[in-house]
Amino acid sequence: MPAFNLPALLEFIGHDLSPVRAVIAFFLIGYLIVGLPVHFRQGAASRDIWGTAAGVTMAALYAAFIVGVYPALHHSTVLMH
Repeated sequence: MPAFNLPALLEFIGHDLSPVRAVIAFFLIGYLIVGLPVHFRQGAASRDIWGTAAGVTMAALYAAFIVGVYPALHHSTVLMH
């Protein structure tokens, strides 16, 4: 099994993963990380509210990564080679 490689992970997220699948994956990660614990502490309504807010935030962070960080990251690695 290959060692964890952050540049390869960022390349996968930014280039290899389709934008639709990435937004869905980031939304689900945010929803599950926040929504499940809130569901057990405060109930289903809180899970839906806070889980959705977390999912939307994660999807927005992905969009910010693609628009702002990934092009600069990709450009700097191209210059290094």
